[in-house]
Amino acid sequence: ARSRVGQFWLTISTGIYVTVVGFVWSVLWKVSIHELLPHYAVSVIIWLFISGTIAESATLFHSKSHFFINQGMDFSTAIYALGYRNAFIFLHNIPIVILIHIILDIPFNYNIIYAIPGIVILLSALTWVSYLFALLCVRYRDAIQAVQSFLTVAFFLTPILWRPEQVPSDMAYLVDFNPFAFLIAVVRDPLLGEAPSFYVWAASIIFACGGLIISMPIIGHCRNRIIYWI
Repeated sequence: ARSRVGQFWLTISTGIYVTVVGFVWSVLWKVSIHELLPHYAVSVIIWLFISGTIAESATLFHSKSHFFINQGMDFSTAIYALGYRNAFIFLHNIPIVILIHIILDIPFNYNIIYAIPGIVILLSALTWVSYLFALLCVRYRDAIQAVQSFLTVAFFLTPILWRPEQVPSDMAYLVDFNPFAFLIAVVRDPLLGEAPSFYVWAASIIFACGGLIISMPIIGHCRNRIIYWI
């Protein structure tokens, strides 16, 4: 209310955060800002989308209980609304990527079109992941804190503050078997003008589609019990 900038404060605050942290890390690690900042900024924007959706899903059913109890709203509607809202926050942060490209003189190329299917894959994966986390946390309330701790650890184990090629070969599993790594890469690489590798495409598609197939019976089994857990 009475804000001249409105929801674009999200963009401004995120832009200030990634710029300051990117500059500090480039100085501490003695890495060129042109090399570090684009990777870090795009990775953080995508990570905020992923972590925000998962973190909010932990309290989703409990916080929206009045809709389910009084209006009989379907539980999946809340999941779709959660993804929709966080997707719009993600789109609000896209101008940061464009601004970084312009300031650092990073050219756009045709690879950016691959970001569209990448975002679709990411949204598909987040739909079933957030539904399962919502089920887990409404059934076991202690799991809410566990999810928060899990996201904190996952942030440092995912190539956000560092690049995948910096990992020693004997620790490549931190990237190869980290679902956050390839879900971020499938959107980040096109936004940085690079085509995602075959492994990134295959791993992200298998995770999104395979996870959906596996989670459907679990969701179907639990959905009629959610109202009693609330």
